[in-house]
Amino acid sequence: MKMQTARCVLEPPAAGDLDAVKLLYGSEPVRAFLGGTRTGAEVERAFAGMLQNADSCWIIRQLEDGAFIGSVSLDLHHDGEALEISYQLLPEFWGRGYGTEAATEVIRHAFSNLGQERLLAETQAANTASRRLLERLGMKEERRVERFGEEQVIYSLSRERFMTGSLSVSPFGL
Repeated sequence: MKMQTARCVLEPPAAGDLDAVKLLYGSEPVRAFLGGTRTGAEVERAFAGMLQNADSCWIIRQLEDGAFIGSVSLDLHHDGEALEISYQLLPEFWGRGYGTEAATEVIRHAFSNLGQERLLAETQAANTASRRLLERLGMKEERRVERFGEEQVIYSLSRERFMTGSLSVSPFGL
């Protein structure tokens, strides 16, 4: 399903997106809190999974010029209790509100079209930028766990809270 925001187009991945996804997974700043960069073969396997799950994974592009921004997805959380929203953006798009804007649209889709009652997000405690983004989305810290050798913060957001306009800032905020 293709979606659009004020500044972004979110569309299912296509075969032609592999090179852009390789840039994303090969970026040290992007992957600093995501287990490190990936090799070409690892990215190709991950990308094959993206193509197979195209109904829950989106490539984010600028509406204006089609520039590749990153990706956002909905997958079953590690603990299996709810769907988890995940995102990765190229560094040149950080701090400009694109992550918040794209994630807001995917969250809206999960609650409005997929009938989800609750979503989760998990990020390293040390990833302050991602934690701020999740809080801008209205997500609240639920618990902390040790996973992947790091302290992780698990955030949650209920459908009711999101649908009643709980965003603490504009989706275009920094």
